[in-house]
Amino acid sequence: MMSYLPYIAIIVVVILGAVLSLVLVKSSPGGKKADKYKGKTKSATLKEANKKLASNPKDPNALMAIADLYYEENSFGKAMKTYRMLVDLCAVNPDLDEYKINLRYGICAMEEKIYKEAYKSLMLARNSKPEDFQTNAYLGKIEFMMKKYDRAISYLLYALKIQPDHSESGKYLGLSYFKVKKYKEAVPRLNRAISGHPDDKEALFALAISCNETGKMEHALKIFSHLRPDPVWGPKSALFSGSINTKMRKLDKAIIDYEIGLRHEKIPDEIMLELKYRLAAVHSNQGQLDKALEVLRDITRINPSYKDIQTQIRKFRELSSNKNLQIYLNAPSTDFVSLCRNITNIVIKKTKVNITDVSFANADYVDIIAEVRAQKWEDLILFRYVRTEGLVGHLMVRDLYEQIKELHAGRGFCFSAGGFTESAEEWVEARLIDLVSKDKLLQYLNKVENF
Repeated sequence: MMSYLPYIAIIVVVILGAVLSLVLVKSSPGGKKADKYKGKTKSATLKEANKKLASNPKDPNALMAIADLYYEENSFGKAMKTYRMLVDLCAVNPDLDEYKINLRYGICAMEEKIYKEAYKSLMLARNSKPEDFQTNAYLGKIEFMMKKYDRAISYLLYALKIQPDHSESGKYLGLSYFKVKKYKEAVPRLNRAISGHPDDKEALFALAISCNETGKMEHALKIFSHLRPDPVWGPKSALFSGSINTKMRKLDKAIIDYEIGLRHEKIPDEIMLELKYRLAAVHSNQGQLDKALEVLRDITRINPSYKDIQTQIRKFRELSSNKNLQIYLNAPSTDFVSLCRNITNIVIKKTKVNITDVSFANADYVDIIAEVRAQKWEDLILFRYVRTEGLVGHLMVRDLYEQIKELHAGRGFCFSAGGFTESAEEWVEARLIDLVSKDKLLQYLNKVENF
């Protein structure tokens, strides 16, 4: 008999353990009572849960089963209503998983765009588990949705420390950096997000702008060109693509960009007007003034007070009536330089002019050095022709003065198709530099035509 006692003791311990486990499971909403709905069909789960709720409207297991069912099938509105009931029950039922209920209620509210409710519930979840990945990731996302980008960055950085490869958090971190204009930080995050989701147009557009802002124009141009046909991001992408091509002096490509952007059916008015405005400018730069005027008139029909549209129309009309002014402002460099040489010959009357050097290293202006002889004097003079209709500042004339001193020239002229700032005019008062603004330049241009 004594030899059987150890076996009997083991059997008793096992039986007691099993009984104790059964009691604990039955008393816990997270145990078998909560799990008994698993594996059943949706209709069976709803039928059994609703039966329980008919006798007890606050049955936690039935409510949890219904809430989880709707949550898992992405019926967030229905799930949210049921989780709301469970949130209220958490105060009187300590056995409920308060963290899970608050987390899922917050996610459902976020999906339904009820951001204040979502934020409150997610913060309660985070109070329970401050170092949890999900709460930090979702709080980062909702802060982004609420346009609180600096706070989004802090939550998302914390979440990514826990799960560095979580693509959605990486995307929203990149977009948050983009929104606060930290383009350098945005680029690697957005690149990583796009590598896993190449069709994410929002991230692509943000990456293109970030690349452009950090000097990676070619990469930005490639992305903008890819996005041009997209009905949502296409008009803006065409605008940016055209602007980059214009800066790179690829005017034919810029025209294609702007025209692609204008072909979209739904274009925000501000984007459409800007596309037309810049298209007109490119046509003007190519000397196609009739096309430029046609586009500008389209703008006046939509918004006659848009930017300086009336001034631009007057300008293009003036250009169309003055061929030499067109050449001065928009013609290829060879024609521009040839025109400037002709002006140089007639600036100072009754003199013989011998042009000794022409420098066109900078596309904004040309420098012409000439030996000028009159009956009673002769001198070396530097002529600078600036291709602008705006105001020339004192830095330009100061640079001209330094060139005059370096050449040991006796005098200088600075021409502009616009005018000069007050500081530029004051700076040359005590120096042998003549400033020639638009009105006087037009007189020379008219004389050159008859020269």
